[in-house]
Amino acid sequence: MLDRWALVVKGWRMARPRSFSTDNAVAAAAEVFWSQGYQDTALSDLEQATGLNRSSLYAAFGTKQAIFDLALEWYLRDFIGPQLAPMERAGAGSGDIVHFFTGLAAFFRAGGQEPRGCLMINSIAEHEGRSPFLGSRAQGFRDRLTAAFANAMAGLLATALARQQAQLLTPTTLGLWLTAPIDTTGAPQGSDAAAASVRIWQEIPAGDGGTS
Repeated sequence: MLDRWALVVKGWRMARPRSFSTDNAVAAAAEVFWSQGYQDTALSDLEQATGLNRSSLYAAFGTKQAIFDLALEWYLRDFIGPQLAPMERAGAGSGDIVHFFTGLAAFFRAGGQEPRGCLMINSIAEHEGRSPFLGSRAQGFRDRLTAAFANAMAGLLATALARQQAQLLTPTTLGLWLTAPIDTTGAPQGSDAAAASVRIWQEIPAGDGGTS
């Protein structure tokens, strides 16, 4: 059975019609940027992926940077969003965090020898803090991760400890994404280890280790 990580990517690829729409073009462009990075993506790559010629791309989006900005918004909304939603919902639990990391491990393993990592994290590393747009997005991405983890931990641990564990899980997640393209074994193993750690936390008696 495909994990929800894989289903998001598989679903939009299969369902995307050949006729042009802005959303379809942005999703196709996102896949190119995700696989190749911003600097190594040429307009010819975007033409091939979207089915639009150069003049149509410029007419629809203006610049390569504008296409990238929209692609990143798509990625955060349509790929990352569904992964975090179970941890963000009311009544979320630590089991949702376990599933997040086990799903991440499966996603990394499905990438074989060419895992793509995270478009957001890859872009931050590529631009080395030079993009104000990425800076604000990066902060929001990190804050959203932390809030999702804290929300899902709230029913298991006292509030203070839940916040502490969320602060630990966030850089762990970012590190796993960074590791994926260069260590095809370590990234999924690290994801499994993160899931195992959360299972251990599930055995801590409620209220231990922090105060509400």
